[in-house]
Amino acid sequence: MMPWIQVNQLSDVYGESFFIFHEDKFRANFHDLNTSFNSVYHNTRVAYSYKTNYTPAICRIVDDMGGYAEVVSEMEYVLAKNLSVEDTHIIYNGPYKSIDSFRAALKAGTIVNLDSMRDYENLLLVAMEVPEIKLAVAIRCNFPLDRDKVSRFGFDVQGEEFREVTEGIRWSSNIRLSGLHCHFPNRDLESYGIRARQMLKLSRKLFRDPPDFLNLGGGFFGGMPASLQKNYKNKLPTFHDYAKLIGDLFNDAFEHAGKLPILFIEPGTALVANTFKFYTKVISKKIIRGHHIVTVAGSIFNISPTARLMNLPVTVLRQSGHLETNDNNELWDVAGYTCIETDYLTLGMQGPVDVGDFLVYENVGSYSVVMKPPFILPNVPILKKSIQNTDLTLIKRGETYDYIFQNFEN
Repeated sequence: MMPWIQVNQLSDVYGESFFIFHEDKFRANFHDLNTSFNSVYHNTRVAYSYKTNYTPAICRIVDDMGGYAEVVSEMEYVLAKNLSVEDTHIIYNGPYKSIDSFRAALKAGTIVNLDSMRDYENLLLVAMEVPEIKLAVAIRCNFPLDRDKVSRFGFDVQGEEFREVTEGIRWSSNIRLSGLHCHFPNRDLESYGIRARQMLKLSRKLFRDPPDFLNLGGGFFGGMPASLQKNYKNKLPTFHDYAKLIGDLFNDAFEHAGKLPILFIEPGTALVANTFKFYTKVISKKIIRGHHIVTVAGSIFNISPTARLMNLPVTVLRQSGHLETNDNNELWDVAGYTCIETDYLTLGMQGPVDVGDFLVYENVGSYSVVMKPPFILPNVPILKKSIQNTDLTLIKRGETYDYIFQNFEN
């Protein structure tokens, strides 16, 4: 943790709230996940979920470490292309793929997963445009995983549309079904056993020989402070737990096959959540009918863009030379800068805390950057702490007022 004086100096340059990204932690997460899976199933590839945090400096690290780019929109596809990610190292998912990016991805050999009949109809259109090119695609599969919830993505594997698409591809002269994909938000270990078995069952049904790949999506638990783990009833699975369960199932299924299909996994939160810290300055404090409240230069939207309040790990950086106050044992509610009544970053934070101190929030790298709305104030800068030295590098400028309003017409 940086001392208050250094953080205060940074705030003079970058503003009273900012993120710091820890590159070494991200690289360690990627290495640990990749190693865990490949030590069990030797043909695993890690595709980083751009939507979770598409900061280009992070996406470059993934490419540098041999990872794939998992994108779900034309915007993210363009980012991967601008970062010079190999076409065959891009996985294109999502329910809304523009026809231009869809066409370009197919022709370039990108892994494209069909999500709906719209995707299939566009596939047939592209296939007619380029009859000389053999187009390889996969299908996103939707099957029961949670009795209480029905996912809206992909094709119902028991439905007529799934049969129509698989049959249509089988009889096409220049379209090939190269693999299958699924993704569900469930993070528990049991759900991964269900999806692995279901995908292996579908693979046996649809492919005479093993497919090029099977993709189980993301949703893995990653490293998490004890203060967050206590919110879950059961012990959280580790990377090795996931790898052992899934890898053993895949090894058994393809033990006597001529080839091992690639196992794709698409982590986001598991890689990036614990690599970010959010620093924000205390700007005022008050007591209202016995309620102790401090207001900071940040907002719940900076650390939880869905405004879901869960007390994240937070540390108070006290000003140098500050005398201890009589609020040491008081519990403080940390309020944000917006005019929303429910904008609280923490409820019941232990004092002491005073104006001019900084609060440091951890585990804020997942979705907090990409989903922050330009509400009341623009988004804040991101600094990177690199492995090579202790210097901090600006990897995202803070948004300006001109940036926010430039596309509006008077």
